[in-house]
Amino acid sequence: MIDSRFSHCVVGLAAALPLSLFAQDPTPPAPVIYEEVLVTGGKVAIRSLSGSASFIDEEAIRKFDATDINELLGQVPGVYIRFEDGYGLRPNIGVRGATSERSQKITLMEDGILIAPAPYSAPAAYYIPNVNRMTAVEVFKGASAIEYGPHTVGGALNMVTPRVPEYGSGELDLALGSEDFRKARVVYGDRIGQFGINVDLLHYGASGFKQLDSGGDTGFDRNDANLRLEWRSAEGAALPQQMDLKIGYADEDSDETYLGLTDDDFALNPDRRYIASELDHFTSEHRQIHLLHNIELSDNLSLFTTVYGNRFDRSWKKYDGFLDGQPPSRVLAFPNIFVNEMALIRGEAWSDPDDPATIIDITNNAREYGSQGAETRLSLSLTQGSLSHNLGLGLRYHHDYVERDHQVYGYWMTESGLVSDGAGEHYKKALNKAQSDAWSAFLIDEIDYGNWKINLGVRYESIAGQLDDHLSGERTGTDTSVALPGVGVFYQVSESVGLLAGVNKGFSPAGPAAGPGVDPEESVNYEYGLRYTGEALQADLIGFFSDYSNLLGRCRASDSGCAVGDEFNGGEVEIAGAEFTLAWVGAFDNGLSVPVNLAYTFTETAFQNSFQSNFSQWGLVRAGDELPYTPEHQGRIEAGLEYGAWALDLALKYIGRMREVPGQGEYEPRTSIDALTTLGISARYEMTPRLALRLVADNVTDERQIVSRRPFGARPNLPRTVRVGLNYLF
Repeated sequence: MIDSRFSHCVVGLAAALPLSLFAQDPTPPAPVIYEEVLVTGGKVAIRSLSGSASFIDEEAIRKFDATDINELLGQVPGVYIRFEDGYGLRPNIGVRGATSERSQKITLMEDGILIAPAPYSAPAAYYIPNVNRMTAVEVFKGASAIEYGPHTVGGALNMVTPRVPEYGSGELDLALGSEDFRKARVVYGDRIGQFGINVDLLHYGASGFKQLDSGGDTGFDRNDANLRLEWRSAEGAALPQQMDLKIGYADEDSDETYLGLTDDDFALNPDRRYIASELDHFTSEHRQIHLLHNIELSDNLSLFTTVYGNRFDRSWKKYDGFLDGQPPSRVLAFPNIFVNEMALIRGEAWSDPDDPATIIDITNNAREYGSQGAETRLSLSLTQGSLSHNLGLGLRYHHDYVERDHQVYGYWMTESGLVSDGAGEHYKKALNKAQSDAWSAFLIDEIDYGNWKINLGVRYESIAGQLDDHLSGERTGTDTSVALPGVGVFYQVSESVGLLAGVNKGFSPAGPAAGPGVDPEESVNYEYGLRYTGEALQADLIGFFSDYSNLLGRCRASDSGCAVGDEFNGGEVEIAGAEFTLAWVGAFDNGLSVPVNLAYTFTETAFQNSFQSNFSQWGLVRAGDELPYTPEHQGRIEAGLEYGAWALDLALKYIGRMREVPGQGEYEPRTSIDALTTLGISARYEMTPRLALRLVADNVTDERQIVSRRPFGARPNLPRTVRVGLNYLF
């Protein structure tokens, strides 16, 4: 159920609305647009932003029929992905060197509303909206992200949902593909007078490309149902208003595991899955209710208010080692030492009921998440002579929590596979509740003066966190307040050339489980560069430098030697790099169009201190060591041919070699990931203006390699996959 604090906010907002909201009025509605939902302002607006941003529109999402946000974000420079399951079910997204682990260091939003399960208390994002139903994805960094917190060290990501159409219309989108892939999406919306409705239903899934030693599916099923109700004030109303109510439900049922392979077994068959993972199973449910209200108080003054509640429940039953033995990450890393353990994992030896070291640990990591809050933003436009000011003032209250109940069960490895030891639950690895209350505010002033645009702003966060550990009976808490200033400048040198520069203070809060002496993650972020905007060509070259006073590491269930939620100081870190994007469209007299898009990122990283950390992802760190999972070079080039009803696009993506543990100098084969180049193809034919056929192939050359050794062992990239689809508008 939605918390009473949330319901009181809804009732309070509804009581403040005019009674005409509930009346049947045939008068045509006034056009009101939520500009705040588009954080960047849209594809055109980002060309004059004083900070760097990328805008992926609906056409780009549909071109390759994106269901995996990891692949989609390959179009954005400065974004780093740690691949895990091949389908992007639980993305690991980082921006400008901020750790990609479960996307915990970026601010994730849907329509400008915080959407991660518990962004303050447990920011690891085990839920992210299905990108296939979005109309745009925005990524913004540096000073342009100052309005959106709490995580501002790297940047923010906003996913934009479909609006109610202006007239009755719908869409049917179907696809079938490799490994029993299937997708069906139905959307329909209409208006009656001042009211509008939009229904969006999505299902997709696959049987999986990995091969269990014991047979069976290794895939997933996802469902998504969303309802949007809209009301607009009548045309000519003294105070134009618009209200949207969004209600959503999503679930997942997948046979996904943390267990990978040894390097030697990977070389023989990268898609193998050991029999020890045959019971691994993930289920989740996500429920949300969002209320958005905009009122134009005058020609230059508007108020935008959101009230929101999200609930996310998940259960992940998975292999987690042995009841009494070495951690699984160590066993997989040194299979020649832990020969007996590997034989059990492979199903080549049987468990001894009297020896706990041979009993498989299957832990159910059950968690319940909740987040809710209310935010209001006041926007004011002023003109004073040759100066114009666009002022923004925002205030948000947010509450979130996570309840963990990690239950350990024992299984014998037998000739026929895993069999319960009959002991029921052995013990709990975690039984706690973490919660946070946060007040945040921002004040910004966008000043236009001739060819200059200057953004001045400050964000304030006040966070109180609490952890109740029911196993130890201990209660701990954190109390943090911080001011985060920033400034960005854009100068239009000529009609086609612009320069930008900015600096802001980055911040990522320590969670309620942070122990004594653990500091929040803080940095000073700089960016500088130029933009070229021509008739057929657009190009950006942006340099960035992030100076961390403290890097924060956070323990997850896959880490050994620490409790879930424990946090660790990583000291000073420097991250520097450059981002280059290019978009060109060649148009010819015969009607042929040739679009070309390029995104490239160069990155250098270095710890500034030497230390020994109990955080297993760091261990022994020497000054000068590079950060894990941050390649020096990565890029993507896409080229297309469009002629009449036909379109063909090719996308070549390159991810350079990277480390999996801090290090410098020569790459160690067992602790680094080789470079990977993949090719994707999309072909589309419009049979009629309403009916189109689509063919998409990923990893056409079937390049296979290790993309990560986290959580436990070597994990493969997605093999060659092919999908055919049909899109019908009605």
